[in-house]
Amino acid sequence: MAVDLYKPRFMLQMMEQMPPLRTLLLDTFFKQKKTFPTEQVDFDVKKGGMAMAPFVSPRIGSSVLDRQGYKTFSYKPPLVAPKRVMTTDDLDTRLPGEALYSGYNPDQRKAALLQDDLKELDDAITRREEWMAAMALFNGEIPVVGEGVDDVISFEFDNQIVVDAGKVWSDYVNSRPLDDLNGAADRVARSGYSANIAIGDSASIRALVRNQEVQKLLDIKNYQMGLIEPKVLANGATYFGFLPECNLHIYAYSAFYADNDNENPDFPGVKPGDKGFVPKVYPLIPNGKVFVGPTQLPAKMLYGVIKDIQIGSHMRARVPKQWDQQEPSERYLKISSRPLPCPMDLDAWATLDVL
Repeated sequence: MAVDLYKPRFMLQMMEQMPPLRTLLLDTFFKQKKTFPTEQVDFDVKKGGMAMAPFVSPRIGSSVLDRQGYKTFSYKPPLVAPKRVMTTDDLDTRLPGEALYSGYNPDQRKAALLQDDLKELDDAITRREEWMAAMALFNGEIPVVGEGVDDVISFEFDNQIVVDAGKVWSDYVNSRPLDDLNGAADRVARSGYSANIAIGDSASIRALVRNQEVQKLLDIKNYQMGLIEPKVLANGATYFGFLPECNLHIYAYSAFYADNDNENPDFPGVKPGDKGFVPKVYPLIPNGKVFVGPTQLPAKMLYGVIKDIQIGSHMRARVPKQWDQQEPSERYLKISSRPLPCPMDLDAWATLDVL
């Protein structure tokens, strides 16, 4: 019996064998995943604390230690569902890298297109998840804007530190970036976590390593204040080295995204979905923002259930589906997901506004 590659279980097996798109924020902070049997997800967000057990007299025996407060959020994660259409023209056209002569037949080309489309749609969802993670970590909220939806997921984050106007990092003489980094790390430490990583946009990190104070310390022989060895990683991340004085590994993240949710200010009046719409490209990390926190950040990726009349309900991070249209003859492939990056402790990191 011939295998139907378009059945959800076969497509899921293909997706599991595909190499994942590497992303700095998801791979570092949101490795844990949890799926829910409902479209609505519930999660508890707390504030870190450093309460010590009090001394008591043996005659008293014990004292009550108050429970740490938390707040329960309930939210319906936004649906992300990119799709791809396959036509008869696609099956007759040579694929990239396919032999010019003695190439694929239509069935082989159909299987190859399926694998490529699954990879591209999956990567598109991953890029959206990475964008959501960046919004949560650097802004404390995730704007959800799209066709039929306009909302904001706010985590009520307040660990945002603005550097004094006279000490912005682009001022290599008067700025004190090491003090700023240590101050942010100290604020994180008061919640019971040890910051060991700093991630900023490329302009902020370049300003950091060009700072006169940092340069002088780096020039002192036998003083291992820091080792700056830029190393380019995948997808826009560059590792600059370790600063022992701050106990921080320094990363610049210069990834970008195309904003398909909002009107491009360079082309006013042309809305997303309109003919001729060109999305504006923005840096993933806002200009001048630096994250300071632990790599073991208490955070999870939460996923709501995907419900569909044809294929049923699925508690998965990705749910593929295909369907045919008779006139014109087309085959559609869609991957659905309801992702929500969720930091569990809002005092576990801080953000610096340095420019």
